[in-house]
Amino acid sequence: MAEAETPPQQRTILVVDDDESTLQMLGTFLRRHGYRALTATNPIAAMQILDVERVDLVITDLMMPHVDGISFTQQIHQLPQHAHVPVIMITAYGTDAVTDQGMRRGVALTLPKPLELSKLLDLVGFATH
Repeated sequence: MAEAETPPQQRTILVVDDDESTLQMLGTFLRRHGYRALTATNPIAAMQILDVERVDLVITDLMMPHVDGISFTQQIHQLPQHAHVPVIMITAYGTDAVTDQGMRRGVALTLPKPLELSKLLDLVGFATH
């Protein structure tokens, strides 16, 4: 007998973006699809959340003040409890070079802006299974 899938509501996703409207939209979108969505406006606040929460996925913007999404991904994976958490990076700079650099440094998937929410939902489902 196949193992039962974990319901989405038991999966926690941390969304990190310095743009408040994007952050609110993504959090609301994920919650409407049954996920537990935590949000942070910067990597420092996100690391504080990661200190106390177990997450199944991180969605982060590439361009943020102080720490970019790729460096932030490396910080996440340095935490033993989050070393294998998949990271989806969203970016308006979705060049092959950025995607390649992100993948070499731990980003699982890259999604270009403007976001296609149906594609994001597909990637979230893929990354959290």
